[in-house]
Amino acid sequence: MRGFIAPARANCQRPLWHFDIPNSMWSEKSPREVGYRYGFYDYATDDAGLETADSAFADLENTFPKVRNTLISCKFEGWKEDFLEFLLCYVQMIRARSLLFFERLEEEGKNLRALTIQEVSPDRKSVTVRSMTPEPLPREFIRNWTITEMRNEIQKGPAWLSSFDWAIRLCDSPSAPFVVSEVPFVAQGRYSEAADLFRDPDALLFFPLCWQACLIGSPRAFDIGTDRFGEADMVTIQKVYRDTAELFLLSPAKIGFDEAQVEAQRSKSSS
Repeated sequence: MRGFIAPARANCQRPLWHFDIPNSMWSEKSPREVGYRYGFYDYATDDAGLETADSAFADLENTFPKVRNTLISCKFEGWKEDFLEFLLCYVQMIRARSLLFFERLEEEGKNLRALTIQEVSPDRKSVTVRSMTPEPLPREFIRNWTITEMRNEIQKGPAWLSSFDWAIRLCDSPSAPFVVSEVPFVAQGRYSEAADLFRDPDALLFFPLCWQACLIGSPRAFDIGTDRFGEADMVTIQKVYRDTAELFLLSPAKIGFDEAQVEAQRSKSSS
């Protein structure tokens, strides 16, 4: 989140501009005040041998700010040769730990069914089940399964993302910046599932690295790997994040949105 702080506001107590989606209101926030929920990645039970989910994020989280600062200092020269693999690993981690991905896994977990063992024989060679009809799984099991599947997704690495061509687009002013929401990784195309995006030659993947730069993926090869976005392109990508966000946007500056879009989002939130 610190990558979305305007240089002129770096010493402010609350340097980020936070747009509350449900209430369509801007306010000033510090990075510590935004984008977290206590216990969100905690297992439902403290079973021995279960590594905490946060430990799966630690290396990437600690390295990303250093990579981002290096890219900014060198004006993003050589990013593809030196840092693309790391950036895609980071994107995969953020995608897999996002609220949207977590909720989808929980829904899958609610549809799982299993036989419940009621008794194990003394010789431990047979069991008695409560019913021959598979039953929904306990809530605690679904939560633990969801967190484990999320971690497994991160451990797969960015292989599927590596199949896309990647470019970086830049902007010059924090008053007309790239913004970010509670779901930083956004896919635009005819299909919603990651595996199906390959089938859409016009699909685009977006991941803002900071207010100055956005990583963009496409099944098609880009003509230019690193370039600046014009004013119209910046307005478009700001609206993409405005339309896909449900909780908040973060920006180095207060930016305007089309009133029709704001009203549409208000109606969506109230429904």
